Amino acid sequence: MMMPRPQKYRDVIKFLRSQGWVVLRQGKGSHVIWGQPDGSSWLSIPAHGEISAGIVKQLVRIFPNAPEGWR
Repeated sequence: MMMPRPQKYRDVIKFLRSQGWVVLRQGKGSHVIWGQPDGSSWLSIPAHGEISAGIVKQLVRIFPNAPEGWR
C-alpha cells in the first residue's frame, strides 16, 4: 500500500461527520478528539490546515470506505 497523501482539514472533518463521528472533547493544544458518540472508537485530529499522511493512513484503516483519493 502506498502512503496516503495529506488532506485538507475541512475535507477530513466533512468525511468524519458523514460517518457519524462527533467531537468528543478538546485535546491538547490544537488537537480535537473525534470519535463515535459512544466513545468506543476515537482519534486525535490536529485542527489546522492540513492533516498529515500518517493520520490519513489511520483513517483509511478505520474506514474502508474512505475516499479513493486518500489512498
